[in-house]
Amino acid sequence: MKYKIIVTFYLLFFSTFGFSQVNNLQHTEGYQTAEWAKLEEVKKFGTGDQNMILLPGWGFDWTIFQDYIERNKEEYTFYAVTFPGMGKTSAPPMPEENEKFSNLYWTKGILKGLKDLIETENIENPILTSCFTYSNVIAMRMALDYPDLIQKVVIISGMAKFTATYPSMEPRNLQQRIYYVDQQLSKNWFKGVSKTTWDNGNFFPETFSTDSTKAAKYWEQMSSVPIPIMVRYLCEYYCTDLSLEYQNLQVPVLVVVPAFTPNLFKMDGAGYFSAFFHHSWLGAKEKSKQIHIITLSNTHAFVMEDQPDKLDQVIKTFVAGELNPFDIFR
Repeated sequence: MKYKIIVTFYLLFFSTFGFSQVNNLQHTEGYQTAEWAKLEEVKKFGTGDQNMILLPGWGFDWTIFQDYIERNKEEYTFYAVTFPGMGKTSAPPMPEENEKFSNLYWTKGILKGLKDLIETENIENPILTSCFTYSNVIAMRMALDYPDLIQKVVIISGMAKFTATYPSMEPRNLQQRIYYVDQQLSKNWFKGVSKTTWDNGNFFPETFSTDSTKAAKYWEQMSSVPIPIMVRYLCEYYCTDLSLEYQNLQVPVLVVVPAFTPNLFKMDGAGYFSAFFHHSWLGAKEKSKQIHIITLSNTHAFVMEDQPDKLDQVIKTFVAGELNPFDIFR
């Protein structure tokens, strides 16, 4: 979610502009929920010896990995997951304390679902590969909590943590951010924001790909998810900061950062790109020798679309344990 939504929140705190008579902290009336911690959609592909679990990010389903799967189906055995509420799946019920996002109710459900999947399907030494925001928290949390189950982690275009565009407006520590999300942002902005205002404040279509047709397709998929589901995941995401635990990592982590193209930074309101996707990773390698960061040029968030061959090469090198910190993949 672009930082201008948060700036707008401050500007409109005592106004009703952009609000509708809805409650985005609850499911819409008649919404059919799914069982908590159940992964309704897991697709299996490929015949390779190396297992890989694919985790699509905020607003997306497993199909964002289709081309990557097709290119690498002989290299890996894939388990492509869709998080509950994304795509054609149903979300869990809202928690009883539905305005306390710091409980991470849905996030904990996904973590349990993934652990159950690995154990039930006997998926040995999987690599978790995430793409886009939120899914990187799931991948990293699994690595921290279950290093005996996870071999490696690949994070494509993830935000290490919520990092504001303007430091003066960023909560200075996790506890302040949790208070901000639970008590202010969720109740006074996200709770009543209209669909039009939400879409206008969301990521640009150009965020996702240098190809405008693909970018529009991905934006439509993200925009089709009901706002209450997006709000729940987004606010839980903002209530996390795994950078505080980097020193505990026992599992190698590859972070693939999109460089973004110069024209993207010229767009009005695009200042959040560097903050979210670049600045949030500052200091990560210093905190843990397990973290490897590679930046690929001429890419937007869906790197596997913009630089497929280079991304495949980077991941294969990392999986083989041959990635050198001085390697250059441009």
